[in-house]
Amino acid sequence: MSRNEIPRTGMTESILLQLPLRVLLGGVFVYAAYNKIPAIQSFAEAIKGFQIVDSETHSGLIVMAAFVIPWFELIAGLMLIVGFRARSAALGIGLLLAAFIYALLHVIFTDVDADCSCFGDQNMICGSTVGWCQVIRNTVLLVPTVYLLWRGPGRVSLDQIFGKTEQIPAEPGKATQTITYDVDADASRA
Repeated sequence: MSRNEIPRTGMTESILLQLPLRVLLGGVFVYAAYNKIPAIQSFAEAIKGFQIVDSETHSGLIVMAAFVIPWFELIAGLMLIVGFRARSAALGIGLLLAAFIYALLHVIFTDVDADCSCFGDQNMICGSTVGWCQVIRNTVLLVPTVYLLWRGPGRVSLDQIFGKTEQIPAEPGKATQTITYDVDADASRA
C-alpha cells in the first residue's frame, strides 16, 4: 500500500470497532465539555493552579484557554460521534490529550498541589487531585485516537455518506494525477 492510499475498512470493522470507538471517545469529550462550560470560572482556577504559565502576566491566556478548551472538546467530540471530518477531530483530540498529559506531568514533577478539572466538578475514574491516574487515563484515551487517525471514521459516518474522505497529502516533489476536461473542445465536436 502506498503512502497516499487510505486503508479500506470492512463493514464489520466499521460497526464493531470504529463506530463504538468514535462514540465512546467523542462522548467522553462531550461529557467533559458539558461539565466545564457551566463552570468556566472554576475551570480557569484549575488551569491557574497548574502553574504552567504565570497567572499574573498571562491571566488573559488562562481565561481564553478556559473558554476555548471546553468548546473545542464539545465540537470535536460531536464531530467524532457523527463521523464528520473524523480524522481532523481525532487529530485535535489527540493534540489536546498530549497537551493535557504534558500539563499533568508538569504538575507531578514540580510538586504543585493542583486539582484536575478534567471533567468539571465530576471525577471520572480518578480523584480530583492530579496524579498518575490522570496521566494513565489520558494515555489510554490516546490509543483509540491514534487508531481512528490511522483507520478513519469507518463506513458508518457522515464522511462516508457524503463521500468526503480526508486524503493523505502527496509526498513533496511527487506530482499528483489530475484529470482535466476541456468544455470548449467538447462543444466544438458537437
